[in-house]
Amino acid sequence: MKSHYKKLLEYADRGVENTLKHQCLDAMSPEFGGFPEMRKGFTEHSSGIGHAVSLASLYYNEDSKYHRDERLLLAANRAADFTLSRQHEDGTIDLVETNIHCASTMGFTLQNVVPGYRVIKKYNQHTQGEDELQEKILRYITKGADGMVTGGFHTPNHRWVLASALALCYNEIGRKDLLDEIDLYLNEGIDCNPQGEWTERSAGIYNKVNNDGMIIMAEELGKWELLEHARRNLYMMFNYLEPDDTIFTMNSHRQDIGQKMYPMRYYENYLMTAHYLKDKHLAYMADYLFKMVNDYPGDTGSLGAGNIPTCITRYMLYDFLRENEPEKEEYNWKKYEVFYDLSNIVRRRNNDAITTIIGDSPMFMKFQKGLNQVFIRFAASFFGTEGRFTPDSLVKIDGGYRLHYRSDWGYVRPLGKPDRPTKNGHTNIEHRERANMQVFEVNIDILPFDDGVRVDIDSMGVEGLPCKLEMIYEPGGFFDCEQTEFKASAGQHIMVRYGKYDYIKGNDTIRVEGAFGNTNYHKELRGSFPEVPETFTVYFTDWSPTKRTVIFKGL
Repeated sequence: MKSHYKKLLEYADRGVENTLKHQCLDAMSPEFGGFPEMRKGFTEHSSGIGHAVSLASLYYNEDSKYHRDERLLLAANRAADFTLSRQHEDGTIDLVETNIHCASTMGFTLQNVVPGYRVIKKYNQHTQGEDELQEKILRYITKGADGMVTGGFHTPNHRWVLASALALCYNEIGRKDLLDEIDLYLNEGIDCNPQGEWTERSAGIYNKVNNDGMIIMAEELGKWELLEHARRNLYMMFNYLEPDDTIFTMNSHRQDIGQKMYPMRYYENYLMTAHYLKDKHLAYMADYLFKMVNDYPGDTGSLGAGNIPTCITRYMLYDFLRENEPEKEEYNWKKYEVFYDLSNIVRRRNNDAITTIIGDSPMFMKFQKGLNQVFIRFAASFFGTEGRFTPDSLVKIDGGYRLHYRSDWGYVRPLGKPDRPTKNGHTNIEHRERANMQVFEVNIDILPFDDGVRVDIDSMGVEGLPCKLEMIYEPGGFFDCEQTEFKASAGQHIMVRYGKYDYIKGNDTIRVEGAFGNTNYHKELRGSFPEVPETFTVYFTDWSPTKRTVIFKGL
């Protein structure tokens, strides 16, 4: 995007000194040429060559203040040597923190290294240092292709990382076996559902990775139909932004679950699909994300302070990115209601108030007003963890949605003959006669309205179960009710017996009405999830069966 290029180059230039400063220059150290991470004390093997192509891109960029600065070329050659010395004979490389002889790590690396190699080829003036760097990187690419053809993967997103990296390699070294390997992956089918969600539901990390794969394969193989999968996901992402511009991650199946993450990582996804599809809404979002960078100085992504954005290589390879300004049209993601039934997710937003319902999680609801948010759980003392309300269904009803949970549990009779326990030491109950079976069943109806949500709880079945409703907040806010008021701290909790209370954070207030407190059994309620230590928790308590209505309002 033409309007971004100058600023993007500023971001890249500001990362150079930080990058050079962290390269190990001790020739006696095993880390020589690498970039040891503070939190690890060592260099991830692939990061050396990743830094090499980033530095080379600026070395060749006539608009950069580091244009043809020999320090960058020397550092790039040292970094390439470091990574080549770690590449295995089979062509793979290690992700030292977890994956050994990893073809997928090679794929991730080559998604950036091959475009960087193309920059070097395009601008190389054939000095000795430049030719050496080009040869080293081609050697890494060629050997890495071998590792990807004979290697494998272990998570769904790795398929599209590998397939797209193979496509990049094919267009450099032209081996038919690379195309054959790509077909093996593509023939499995693309795992993006009609609503735009990928298998891992990882809005904070791996959805973006999958989109990268689709975009690269469209470019390299001419399979432009693959962009449709990325487009669907990017439109879904409009509905996965919170009022504070963080990403909704509560339904992820990966390590980003529940993490506070920002969407600037999607910048290149929106940028490229907007250009290729001439989509004004995607172009608007690319611009929106780019402008967010200055607002979040703590961002550790590729556009964050201290890093060299990898997308600078795209701007150097594709003239249309530097020269064209796509048409933009604002997309209103501030007011909507969507039910992603294939993912068991409801999202309803009214400007800075948003309700989220999750159909297969014990943290079944989240209500957010601006920067203030509350998470909801329900549990009863019913045969240990069987009393944890974890919905088995989410359905649409008049005015809202219903979550349902049922557990049938009790005891088993003796067999009268020898029997072996399970591996974890428990009694094997599958083939035994049941006795004194009990039922715990709960419907929770969630009825959103403009600036809040009504929650109707109806628990049924066995009599006399202590139960609790938990409201979980980020600490640091101000708690205020008729009986008391105080600043909430991490690890603190309170039970409210009646009436209402406010939780105030900054300029945003969440009011909760309909409190109930009929026992003192809350934090230690047997079988329930432990209290989250870094949060502030409010409890309501009762005896099940019970019918209660609780209202959450954003003020």
